Formats: sequence, C-alpha cells, structure tokens
Amino acid sequence: MMNGKFYEQSELAVMGIAALRLAVGLLGERDGAGWWTSAFLSPTSTSFLAPVFGANTFQARYQGVLEAAKRVHDERIGVGQVFHLFRLPESMEQRLFEYIQSGGSDLANTISSPESARATIKTSLIKAVAAKSGPALIALPETTEAAGWMSEAASLYSAAFDAGVQCFPYFPSDR
Repeated sequence: MMNGKFYEQSELAVMGIAALRLAVGLLGERDGAGWWTSAFLSPTSTSFLAPVFGANTFQARYQGVLEAAKRVHDERIGVGQVFHLFRLPESMEQRLFEYIQSGGSDLANTISSPESARATIKTSLIKAVAAKSGPALIALPETTEAAGWMSEAASLYSAAFDAGVQCFPYFPSDR
C-alpha cells in the first residue's frame, strides 16, 4: 500500500494530475506524436461523440484518451507494483474521476491544442532533463507527493516530445 503522503493530495494536485493527463494525452495521440492511435482529443471528436454522450462528451473524451494512454504505458512498463500518470492508486483514480465528473470539463477549453498542451506540461516541470526513450523510473515510494513525481514526469514527457522519442515515466509502489 502506498504511504500516506500520496493519499493526502490536495484538490490542486488532483487538478494538476488531470491537466497533465490531458496534455500528455493530446500530444501522444495519432495526430500528435503518435504514441497511441486514438483521436479522442482531436477537434473533430466532439462531433462523433456528442450524439452518443451528450452533456458527458468531455468525460468520454477524457476516459477514452486515458484508456488509450494507459494501455500503451502498461505495455511498455508492465502492470503490477508500479504506477504511472495514467494508472495511479485506486483512491487517487477515484478522486480524479470525481473531479472530471464535477467540473473538470473546464480543462477541455484550456488544453485544446498542441500549443496549450505543451504550455500545460511546461507549467508542471521544474527543470529541463535529457530525453529518455522507453520506461523511465522517476521516484521512490517515499517521494510520491504529487508535486515531486508530477514535475519529474512532466520534465521527461516534455523532453521526449521535443526529441521525438517515446518515454514512459513510472514509479514503484511500496507494496
């Protein structure tokens, strides 16, 4: 089980994780870097999803890109005693789900283009790092506070997108 610090995340951290997911999700899609083949965050996806999901179109787009990115990360990193941006402890996933359901759709307006996605990622990073290809260990369990691992992940994603390589930051659970 993860340490208490991870579970005691503020609402600001939940918003930051959701924003980083959307930004990386958008940049990793088919029309971006092509890390996953989905197009849930493309400008035209709303016209396809709105007739089915109506007022919940944003949630469908978010969930779609989350699942697409999670599958690719899981294939490259593995599933088990590790977490990554798109697979977090269940309590955090529940908080993220509640946030998206209760008003996270404002993020769709903020993160709607590759430029705004890159800007969102850059607001989360603290330092520039060299691009790494493949899975990249980012934190130890005792340093899994959102600000720490999010900054490291954002730095690695930013460098990878700039260099044109795929990078999959992850951190171990302490089970």
